[in-house]
Amino acid sequence: MKRGFLAAVVLAAAVSPCAVIAAGIGIMPGQWDIAVTTESMEMEGMPPGAANAMRGKAVHLQHCITPADAAKGPQEMLKSDKSCTFGRISTTGNVVHAEITCKPAGGGTMHSVSDSTYTPTGFTSHGRTVMTGQMKMTVVATTVGKRVGACTK
Repeated sequence: MKRGFLAAVVLAAAVSPCAVIAAGIGIMPGQWDIAVTTESMEMEGMPPGAANAMRGKAVHLQHCITPADAAKGPQEMLKSDKSCTFGRISTTGNVVHAEITCKPAGGGTMHSVSDSTYTPTGFTSHGRTVMTGQMKMTVVATTVGKRVGACTK
């Protein structure tokens, strides 16, 4: 269960900066702190109470967006992971709607839809990720990112 949840968290965190780059909204390269907070989770066979234990818990990830990465855009960034493709991306001002689908090596799919608001130094994204295949799961999460300085690596 933990591996699938982590995969959904990583997908949510990865989609947000990629979608904003794809939409042409300028964000500042640098070190970003990205907090993914689970709002709800449904999973086949999940023990009672397990979803409640995860609700409201933030998982923090650190992500370095280099100037070169920002210039590439998400399709180039995702070429290293042949399992993911963007569906639809639309932008109105600093609001981005994005859809991405990944087909992990273990089978099944992960499809994420998010609506996000961006500034050059931060974003808030609300998304829903549905996983199919051996591990069926639906996760609704809020992702908040903020630039915290220069990249540390």
